Amino acid sequence: MSILTVSNLAKSYGADQLFSDITFTIAAGQKLGLIGRNGGGKTTLLKILLGQETADPNSSAPPKVTLAAGRRMGYLRQEAPVHPERTIAEEIEVALEPYRAVQARITAAEHAMSAAASDDALAAALEDYTEALDEFESRGGWEIEAEKDSTLMRLGFGPDVLAKQVGACSGGEQTRLALAKLVLTRPDLLILDEPTNHLDINATEWLEGFLKEYAGAVILVSHDRYFLDAVVDTIAELEFQKLTIYKGNYSHFRRQKEERLQRQQELYENQQKEIERLKDLVKRNMGADATQSNIRHKTLGRIERMEKVEAVRFDNSRVKARIDDKNAGRIGREVLNINGLTKSFGERTLFANLEAIIERGDRVGFVGPNGAGKTTLVRMLLGEEEPTSGTMQWGHNVKRAYFSQHATDALDVSKTVIDTLRDEMPGWTETQLRGYLARFLFTGDDVFKKVDMLSGGEKNKLALGCMLLRPTNLLILDEPTNHLDIESCETLGQMLTDYSGTLFLVSHDRYLLNAVTTKTLGLSGKGTAELIEGNYAVWRAEYQDKPVAPPKKPQATPASQPQAAPQNSREQQKQRGKTEAAMARAETRISELEAELAGIEVKLASGGGHDVVALASDHARVQDALTAAMSEWEALAAQLV
Repeated sequence: MSILTVSNLAKSYGADQLFSDITFTIAAGQKLGLIGRNGGGKTTLLKILLGQETADPNSSAPPKVTLAAGRRMGYLRQEAPVHPERTIAEEIEVALEPYRAVQARITAAEHAMSAAASDDALAAALEDYTEALDEFESRGGWEIEAEKDSTLMRLGFGPDVLAKQVGACSGGEQTRLALAKLVLTRPDLLILDEPTNHLDINATEWLEGFLKEYAGAVILVSHDRYFLDAVVDTIAELEFQKLTIYKGNYSHFRRQKEERLQRQQELYENQQKEIERLKDLVKRNMGADATQSNIRHKTLGRIERMEKVEAVRFDNSRVKARIDDKNAGRIGREVLNINGLTKSFGERTLFANLEAIIERGDRVGFVGPNGAGKTTLVRMLLGEEEPTSGTMQWGHNVKRAYFSQHATDALDVSKTVIDTLRDEMPGWTETQLRGYLARFLFTGDDVFKKVDMLSGGEKNKLALGCMLLRPTNLLILDEPTNHLDIESCETLGQMLTDYSGTLFLVSHDRYLLNAVTTKTLGLSGKGTAELIEGNYAVWRAEYQDKPVAPPKKPQATPASQPQAAPQNSREQQKQRGKTEAAMARAETRISELEAELAGIEVKLASGGGHDVVALASDHARVQDALTAAMSEWEALAAQLV
């Protein structure tokens, strides 16, 4: 059953057409990933679906967006709105107001039933009670309190921060708070625009699991290829002003699109050969007699009646910039020596006694949960934060360049694109400025756009272009893929692969980390940090995913719980032995599945000619089996309590 029907949508701004003839449906429970280039109209399309913008009128085929009766939509935009004067706890309560309202109706109906003075009054109160109770249950009201606590914890909001003012939260914290509010309301159709921006990897993986199990439908815009593979069952690509639908996840889409374009090109070439053959037939029959005239007429008619196959169009508009490390001078072999580095804030220690030597050409990925100290460590590398103890010794001729996850905030939104670059390079001519901006896909009149009119990804590309103006042999990037489209992420990955200097990369993009890093600095969030050889997949397999059986719940002591008289103690011991044996088997199974999952992730990360689609399918299968094994273990553990 379709819960959203969309037909005949088109949108233009002046002569610039974003898209036309957009028609599709969303079924209950469907998970659709919307992809396309920055500035191509993805966010505009979402706003039309939400009624925040209107589609262009069309008298012959009026545009329509129809949500099924009784269904609700929820939307998380890239810059999520929250109230700065509320606390985090108060903001969450605002999201739960619909639940509280239904609870109040249930309570009022209960009082009305108790006070009913007649059968009619009782029947009316009972009907109100039943309707309210049905709505409460359909919204998942009985589970909402437990879900609220677990959702907040997964998104980095423990009990100790719930009293914090929203206005004092970072942009990332505000985005995560808005996401928590949205998922708790459980709309029938969840629309998410870059939800993984500002999430750490743990929160991203939690959101993956949540959306996979989510009973409602999802429309998702994301640049995270792993995330799309894990969550969606349909891809909608907005390209050349048209929307094309593909069944399957992102990896399936890439293969299907390649096959479709190959078939289209073959059909086009065969048709062109046939057209040339027919034209040659016409040329050979240019005489004046009736037979030749008849042949010409029929042949030209065949050409005109052909349903023409379009030539394959390729979007080759990719960023063509490179990172200039050649003109930065030769850096010393030892770039950075970290000795006993510790950072604490009050009684909380982010990391202690960190030891690391970074050498020329190392590519280090920084990973760990939000709040573990990744950005703090970057600030220390930049000299903006002092360590509590320990030292950092830089090597010879280190020339740093830094891209902050908040780099776009420093752009003057009142200026044009070309004036922004001119401020950085006042000696450049108009031709030099335009030539450089073209590398970042700002061409023609685009260079005269105000920064305020750019999409999030376009702002990111402009900020990245400003950063890369000067030579560097040490590149420090803090979440550079936020707001970028997938093609730009792939281009950035290639730029970093081609870069021969030293790299520090803070990112939640697992694909990028696996593609470009050779070492990983893992921060646990519990006061420890360690540098290892290998990319994110290696770190996860060897460190984060070490199989550790969940701790057993503590048994009550004789002093705190009276000892019951033994009943059938032999049978109880026998049953306990069976349960413990089953738990041991479950623990072994968990370990095996975790090892298998880690092996698949290493293959996914390495590429190496592996069948990515098959590996993605195996990943989903093993993940489901692991979840089932963990549930079995927990059920057995509960029997021993």
